[in-house]
Amino acid sequence: MTIRFRTLALMAALAAPLALPAAAQEKLRVGKSGGPMILTLVELGTEAGIWRAQGLDIEGIMFGGEAPTMQGLASGSTDFGFGSGPGLAYPVKGVPATAIAAVTGAPYNLVLNVATNSSITSLDDLRGKTIGVTSSGSLTDWMAHEIARQKGWGPEGIKTFPSGSSRTSLAAMKAGDIDGVVMGAATGYDSQLNGASKVFTSFGDMVPAFHSNVLFARNKLIAERPDIVQKFVDGWFMTVAFARANPEIVIRVGAKTLGIGEPAARMAYDAEITRMLRDNGRFDPDAMETIRRTLVEIGTLEKVPPAAELYDERFVKGR
Repeated sequence: MTIRFRTLALMAALAAPLALPAAAQEKLRVGKSGGPMILTLVELGTEAGIWRAQGLDIEGIMFGGEAPTMQGLASGSTDFGFGSGPGLAYPVKGVPATAIAAVTGAPYNLVLNVATNSSITSLDDLRGKTIGVTSSGSLTDWMAHEIARQKGWGPEGIKTFPSGSSRTSLAAMKAGDIDGVVMGAATGYDSQLNGASKVFTSFGDMVPAFHSNVLFARNKLIAERPDIVQKFVDGWFMTVAFARANPEIVIRVGAKTLGIGEPAARMAYDAEITRMLRDNGRFDPDAMETIRRTLVEIGTLEKVPPAAELYDERFVKGR
């Protein structure tokens, strides 16, 4: 399905009567791992009336990392969860959820911030340093170790410290306990504009074949209500089309949702929405091979199943 067709479909959906009875709105809870600009599209869909047009009432819940997002799916407290490419290991380990759409490509939504007065001036200066990440085995954790892998320093070339939120990591860095923080681009740019830290590098060019964000759904929901899963997936990609056509609305909603300034949200829009957001949700073979390789290299899994067993594309077929 082309972008033009999706945009027309979105316009048709929004032109339909939105005054649906309250009982017709299906309540869904959606977990979000961290706070990248991309995931504020959950709130954008509400703002634009897209979820309502789909007959859905969506509540976005921001978690401090991917592990608690997966815990939400496992407990049934959330219906969908936005995780990461490396998060494909969680269902293999027993989380009752399935990856149903590749939301983004290369990780331009992640940056490495260092202290404003840091002596770190090149990637080589990161050897032996400790970097703050959201949680062990998370995408932020993987990115920090990927620097060491590409530099040939071995698994301990860079140490990581799971500190949860970016705010906690920034406080730890200010105290001198860690040397840098892998964080969402929007928060990283906002921190730089506020003088709290500076953006040292973006990870997008470092890992070009990748899926930074992946949408997961609970297996029980897929089995019992595939129609609802399809409505959510369709609504998401309608929101993607809306986001591309309305940058100023995205910037306003994103800044409000993340609690950052609009200048930082504008920088994040260029990095994330423009450069990495996917329009069809299909899984890229090269990106999947990168993810499969890394799951073994960082010890998340001893053996990785074939790529096709890690996701289900039935809800994005035909896009």
